[in-house]
Amino acid sequence: MLNSLKIPFAFLVTGVCWALFSNPCISLITKHLNPGEQSLYRSFGDIIFVIIIAFVLYFEIKRQKHKLTKSEEEYRHLFDSNPNPMWIYSNTSLRFLRVNEAAIEKYAFNKHKFLRMTITDILSAEDKYEFPYHKNGRPDSCHAQGIRKHRKGTGEAFDVSIISHPVLFNNQQCSMVMATDITELTEKEGKLQDAYQKIKTANEALLKISWSNSHELRKPVCSMIGLISLLKQTTNEYEKIEIIELMEKCSTELDRVLRRNSEKVTEMELAEELTY
Repeated sequence: MLNSLKIPFAFLVTGVCWALFSNPCISLITKHLNPGEQSLYRSFGDIIFVIIIAFVLYFEIKRQKHKLTKSEEEYRHLFDSNPNPMWIYSNTSLRFLRVNEAAIEKYAFNKHKFLRMTITDILSAEDKYEFPYHKNGRPDSCHAQGIRKHRKGTGEAFDVSIISHPVLFNNQQCSMVMATDITELTEKEGKLQDAYQKIKTANEALLKISWSNSHELRKPVCSMIGLISLLKQTTNEYEKIEIIELMEKCSTELDRVLRRNSEKVTEMELAEELTY
């Protein structure tokens, strides 16, 4: 703000000083001349002042234009050399107006073909229906971001993170977009989700095994301990046979529970091997 006021302020001060002091100075210098000659000198002084001001303005405008051109070149270089695909498209026609080298390389379209296409030509079929439009048919010019699925010139689809900003380009309302390929990230996220689901399933199986160990195993073990105690105390052969039969049933039940838990552990180990 202050820099923009420097030039007008300098010209204002110079003009006021010239208006206040030029006539008295010229009158003092030309006091030996007649009024007509003094008036001629004043006019000549005003012309010189205008010429000086014109030259100063010319060089100042030239300097500011050079700075603006240099700034535009820097921004153009930042756009063209950005490692992420970037483009500018018209909000009215949706046509690409400018694309950088990263976009040409990533999407496998040459520059001339890119500039004949519209933004919907790189969208996947499902994302074309979700493209943001106003009621007037123009895309939303507000700041926008999100994840989209784009299509390369080879037909390959991939996920991208989009950041879009409204810009004025070639006197048109446009949008400048930067797209970041997140295919690898989404694939890793999918693998993490699968791993989480497998861990969740394994935890559920461990809980069942734990419950089985604390309940199902305890029952036949306690029964066998009690039967062994009875077997030690009894002297009746018929009771001994009956107790032994009950112990066989308990051992069979215990074996069944152990086998089932062993199978669950084996399934978990196989699932873990497949994960890695």
